[in-house]
Amino acid sequence: MANLKTIVALAVVSLAGISAAAGCAADNCYRALFPCPSPSAVSVASAFCATITASGTTATNYPTRATNACGTTADRYISACQCGPTCSYSTLAMATSSSSTTNAPACEPPSTSTTFTSTTSTAPPACESTPVNGNLLYGDFECDFTPWNPLVFAPYNGVYGYSVTTPGFTKVNSFQTQFLGTPNCPTTCTYLRLTSPVFPVTPGVKYKYTFATWFDGISRGFVGTKINDRAGRTVSALDYPVTNWRFHQVPFQANATENEASVFFEWLNVESRLDSVTFAPLSAYCGNTSPVGLLPDGEFECGLGAWTQQKPDPQATAGVVNLGSDSLYTNSFPMGDYAWRVVSPGVPNPANQELHVSARIISGSMAVTPGKKYLVYFTSFFSNRTVGSVGVMINNSPIYTRNPNDAAQGTPAVFSPNHIIWTNMAGLTSVSVKIEALVFGAGTIAIDSVMFVELNDGVV
Repeated sequence: MANLKTIVALAVVSLAGISAAAGCAADNCYRALFPCPSPSAVSVASAFCATITASGTTATNYPTRATNACGTTADRYISACQCGPTCSYSTLAMATSSSSTTNAPACEPPSTSTTFTSTTSTAPPACESTPVNGNLLYGDFECDFTPWNPLVFAPYNGVYGYSVTTPGFTKVNSFQTQFLGTPNCPTTCTYLRLTSPVFPVTPGVKYKYTFATWFDGISRGFVGTKINDRAGRTVSALDYPVTNWRFHQVPFQANATENEASVFFEWLNVESRLDSVTFAPLSAYCGNTSPVGLLPDGEFECGLGAWTQQKPDPQATAGVVNLGSDSLYTNSFPMGDYAWRVVSPGVPNPANQELHVSARIISGSMAVTPGKKYLVYFTSFFSNRTVGSVGVMINNSPIYTRNPNDAAQGTPAVFSPNHIIWTNMAGLTSVSVKIEALVFGAGTIAIDSVMFVELNDGVV
């Protein structure tokens, strides 16, 4: 495998800029105990360290996030505590401020919002993504997997190996799991677990996390995800093309008592790659920038934003709406509360449409590089199989059609993903995405979670 940087044991990676005190071991235990992106977790760890001494006092209040890396004996914790909460990369501090709903009629929450300020003591390496644009965590593995702790073989050490390899989904590197021996485990066993740093969340706020997978071969195994031990998305090697990257988005809402979170990835009997792990509040997708990709306002949580809507058919209604109170979407699992929706009360008059298009939305202009590959991703909803279809254009060139009868759409009345790889032509330096609702009958078409992401040149 090209440019493979194999790591044969659990890495003991020191954080740049840490000056360890005598007896300090800045190892995986230290990083699990003091996750720098989480001020609240650091505060809890500091309080814990005050209860345990170098004489070996037995503690019973070990922080649960650290036990995988540290165990439950005092010596590892004493060593880590002697380092102290020293962080050399950016940390996030939360603050709550009042905000107005002016010019954001659909934006949630209506009265208050959470903002994040960044304080940096030492500039991070160029290959390490810095948390920006709200509570955003990048997992691009461009510095191997230095910020990810702990990595645990559970419980079959010797069966799995891991490495950092190329190509990545959007950049150079990705995380790779490998078989080192013949698996000898029931299908319910987890062979390997990778855990993100702890990061702050705000109770009640809606977020999403994204990641990309690549399966080396057909297998009955899968990759599972969790946040705070709550099941997220399971991705099977049988469901996606082999040796192709696939992008995934998963919703998450912090409950009333959660103020921090961590993402887990678990591998069961499968070799795969992982890349482009992000976590951000849905409100971060409003405005001129997007946590992932080049296209703003793709979640529609603050209305149309940078999109322009056209509605040739006067019989249809179209716009960004709150889906939460409509029973039509009870089992559809949209990302967040808002989506762009077109409703036709009956069979349209073709004379009132433009080549059967009842309504469309057009994104703002985005700068692109000739010859580069891009991912166009969105979710689509059809209330029935005869309402019509969705067409996608880059500028005015058609690139994709989704029909409610397509196998990938699944059953009606569910938001299903659309995954398009588009290669830019020579000489084209700016584009916009156009999504059209071609309506043929009565019913509803909805679009959500639109993304436009530049990919690594090696992506298939």
